[in-house]
Amino acid sequence: MLPRFFCLVCSFLMVAQACTAAADKPALARGINLSSWLANVPRQPLYARDFILIKQAGFDNVRLPVDPERLGFKLTPDFAVSDVDFLPLDRAITLAISNGLAVVLDVHPSDAFVQTLQEKKWARKKFAELWVVLAKRYREYPVHALAFELLNEPQYYGAEKSYNEWIRTLAATVRKADRKRFLIVGAPLGSSIDGLQQMEPLNDARVIYDFHFYEPYIFTHQGTAWGFEKQMLRYFHGLPYPASKVKYDAKVYTPESPNPSQAQSELKDYVDAKWDATRIAARINVAKEWAVHNKAEVICGEFGVLRAHSDPASRYRWIGDARRALEADGIGWELWDYADGFGIVQMHGKTVTDPADASVRFVDPAHGSRTFEPEALKALGLR
Repeated sequence: MLPRFFCLVCSFLMVAQACTAAADKPALARGINLSSWLANVPRQPLYARDFILIKQAGFDNVRLPVDPERLGFKLTPDFAVSDVDFLPLDRAITLAISNGLAVVLDVHPSDAFVQTLQEKKWARKKFAELWVVLAKRYREYPVHALAFELLNEPQYYGAEKSYNEWIRTLAATVRKADRKRFLIVGAPLGSSIDGLQQMEPLNDARVIYDFHFYEPYIFTHQGTAWGFEKQMLRYFHGLPYPASKVKYDAKVYTPESPNPSQAQSELKDYVDAKWDATRIAARINVAKEWAVHNKAEVICGEFGVLRAHSDPASRYRWIGDARRALEADGIGWELWDYADGFGIVQMHGKTVTDPADASVRFVDPAHGSRTFEPEALKALGLR
């Protein structure tokens, strides 16, 4: 009789914890990433008018990528975390919350930083010190207004077990400093859906699991040379979506390719996979099934299409299909991104072109402004 009573008590406590968590969980249904401000290339500074615009458009949260090194943090054994200048982060969080937007504080370091974390025990210890300081600094902020994302796109290829062990330890450390805050934990393998399948859920009702969705890369990242395995990716321009709209001749989309046969092979893969709304929904459903199986909640912290080399109509068809698939599975989303290379705003007034990337513009702080592209808001179901 006692074991059965004990099980009933445990079940009651678990239900009670889940209900309490749901009551003060941040609104994370429709969000947008504020990239290239406190992380990445810092060319998109934001102002109060941007947060007003984001709120009026219908978003309920912003994901705030923050590179700790841009705040003065150094990933060295003897660095004192007390030397970090958190004031820019304070201002950013305050701007969002004061305009009615929940914030996901996403620690978003460089690739080299993430690799050092994976390789060095002392680096993981120093990173935990940083998170304890952050957790204590923002402990008094309303739980419903601020969530902590522990690490953007952890890699750990071939070392998923090691990642699961470490992230459990890190989450427990942060939890000691803030017992109520919602924590967002990225999947290994770059926060991919495949990595989510390797994720071991934590014993914590206030953890949400993050995956990113950019499939297929030949479409979403066409024109880039970011180290993807398909080397012709950088030569693709104007590739349409869905795949049924493709002209089956790679020369149309890769006129400057040095390897036409490889480009044709990669185009064939895209067409043969029949990338369309059904294919996207099937992939996202894999994440949903993982969540159901593990009685966990997932969020899509990034999805989007680079705009420099994609045709706008195809871009917004893909964004719309991905957004609808996420919502059909009850998964909150955060578009990548607001104003930069994957952005969905138009620039007005005095603007500046990034000398490192002529395809990217940003506003002059004193004279420029931004407005959302109507097609973007329609694709996101906000119009």
